[in-house]
Amino acid sequence: MLRLWLLVSILAGAAAQAMNLTLVKGTRCLDGTDAGFYYRPAQTSRAANRWVIYLQGGGLCYDPAGCNSRAGTSLGSSKYWGSTHTGSSSQDADSGSNPDFWDAHQVYVPYCTGDLHTGTVAAPSPTTFGLYFSGHSNIVGIVNHLNPNATTGVSPLTSAKEVLLTGDSAGGMGTFYNVDWLADALPNATVKGAPVAGWFFAGATSDQPLAQWAPPNTYPDWQQGKSGTTQALVGYLVQLYRVYIHPNCAAVERYPFHCGSVHNMYPKIKAPLFVLQNMYDNNQINSQLFMPGCSGSSCSADQLGFVAYFGQSFRKSTRQVIDNVKKGDGLFLPSCWAHTEGINVRGAVRINGYGPTELLGNWFFNRDGRTPYQLVDDCPAELPCNPSCNTLIPEPRPPSETQCATELNTLCSRDGGCFACAMENLPQLLDALCTVEELNDLCANPPAPPSPPESPPLLAAAQE
Repeated sequence: MLRLWLLVSILAGAAAQAMNLTLVKGTRCLDGTDAGFYYRPAQTSRAANRWVIYLQGGGLCYDPAGCNSRAGTSLGSSKYWGSTHTGSSSQDADSGSNPDFWDAHQVYVPYCTGDLHTGTVAAPSPTTFGLYFSGHSNIVGIVNHLNPNATTGVSPLTSAKEVLLTGDSAGGMGTFYNVDWLADALPNATVKGAPVAGWFFAGATSDQPLAQWAPPNTYPDWQQGKSGTTQALVGYLVQLYRVYIHPNCAAVERYPFHCGSVHNMYPKIKAPLFVLQNMYDNNQINSQLFMPGCSGSSCSADQLGFVAYFGQSFRKSTRQVIDNVKKGDGLFLPSCWAHTEGINVRGAVRINGYGPTELLGNWFFNRDGRTPYQLVDDCPAELPCNPSCNTLIPEPRPPSETQCATELNTLCSRDGGCFACAMENLPQLLDALCTVEELNDLCANPPAPPSPPESPPLLAAAQE
């Protein structure tokens, strides 16, 4: 009987945590299948008017090969989604792990557009590789679906009084982009945002004094004392995705694509925000800014210098949260070498003994005096130094296989200025199935010069 009771209890707990899938007509994943959401109703009367909407993370895509490959996975098509989803972090149904939000209405928005939840592409075209980038439009469709009728027998979203919009990585950036739109759509609710690892990108870099809006430079550009690649990339993504530009930002920026970086968008956001971010975001450093991985003594002076440069930019950029004229925004910025790890609800990272679970809950519910709302690591090192998280730079990644060297060699010299030339010829290189990361690797590692006759064969030299 005891075993039977335990089994029933386990099954009942799993059922309580399960969120059920609803596909929404008129929304689109990359491949054109319906997007949608998973939903679990409120578990207690105290949370009857409290909602958590979580935007899934999962990188981005920006070239034909990567985006078409993504369209054949759960990150690009709802064909691969299960009928239920079990929530985690702020959607965990365990009151011990998630004391403030476990019993709220929970909406989980799977990420299937590759566009950081920002796109508004209504019809695919050759310029979008025949795919939909409809992340923002999908949020609009999902909220419109939830407004009149969440689920039979459950209050509609329009009855909400407290709403937390959150998400990690791409979902964190989507939180920045969409929180004010959501607040306008729910005028009777207090809507707040908690982006996790979504500050793409920082600004106020030391090497771009005349372009303080601009993201940190890529590692190859930084090494060569150049600028412009990340600025061009932001503009390219805004155009490719037909990004929903924050209206307040677009109204004051001479170049609206500048609003594609959180550094420039943040001051224009009206809704209250609690920013959870690792100071040395290794996803940005390695994957977006193309610094090769290293570990301990294998890190060169250049690599350590670039990590310090990135962290300095992040501290300056997020200083806007502390200095923000609207006041009341929260910030948790540990000196960690990590992306999303440790800084969400249930995260283990600590600053001065405080962790993200209690900080976010106290801020959201205005429990003044219990904990500070803004914590920034002040350990003296210019490199990751928080003892409660990963402070070591990881092992090198294996070199990726090049697929577009022939086209690059035709268009550009592999010497100085290679990557700038590649960006100028990006449409042709994308047609050759290049990716930006591959172009970076090719330009940063030009082929060895021909060997004189007495030298070992070129193949042997390349293998050394």
